[in-house]
Amino acid sequence: MTIARQLAAELASPAVDADRGAYYLGATTPDIRVLTKWDRERTHFFSLDDFGEQSGVHRLFEAEPNLRDAATLDTPTTAFMAGYISHLVLDESYICQIYRPLFGATSDLAEDLMSNLMDRVLQYELDRHDREDAEAVTEIRDALAKTAVEVSIGFIGRDTLLEWRGVAASILDHPPTWERFGRMATRHLAAAGVEGEERVAQFVSEVPALLQRTIDHVGEERIHEYLHSAKDNARAAMKEYLS
Repeated sequence: MTIARQLAAELASPAVDADRGAYYLGATTPDIRVLTKWDRERTHFFSLDDFGEQSGVHRLFEAEPNLRDAATLDTPTTAFMAGYISHLVLDESYICQIYRPLFGATSDLAEDLMSNLMDRVLQYELDRHDREDAEAVTEIRDALAKTAVEVSIGFIGRDTLLEWRGVAASILDHPPTWERFGRMATRHLAAAGVEGEERVAQFVSEVPALLQRTIDHVGEERIHEYLHSAKDNARAAMKEYLS
């Protein structure tokens, strides 16, 4: 949502600016599976098992052709879909540029139990850095609270979106501390053999070293390249949709 906010300022789209709350909600809704327990592919329109070329945006509109033409949609739905597109593009860019080559099954860390945890630590650090902008976080949270969520997307019901809005807003209410990461990443910690209150607390104390190992592995230049190209791709996809 913080990156979506940055992109919105550059888009200067009347539809997006008219309902920033719907836009921000769209930007986080592909992750609604955290609430619904759906398969990831159902909301991301991207298969992690398919290493060929994929486009979640293309597959989204194949599945939901009535959403393809923004000119036929009401303003809240248009804003929501623009945000949704931003998430799909940013996510795919991360998978292809960072996760698969550096942490995935074909990477040098494929056999390392800590690989997925390192990936999560990196993602959390990028989010933590963006959320240091208290003004941005407050603006996003306020916009989420104000939107009526009068969006018509078909593949997710309004009641579920309203519930997800509450989840998204509550996440923004909690500073992204590493102690909180220890509570949120229970499944990934367990997969790496980190279980139990004492062991998790020890892990949290060791995060700075793991984070540095992760950054050294990925390289700061590659992280910056990802952020730059992913934002460019997301901006271009939203512009094409809104034009």
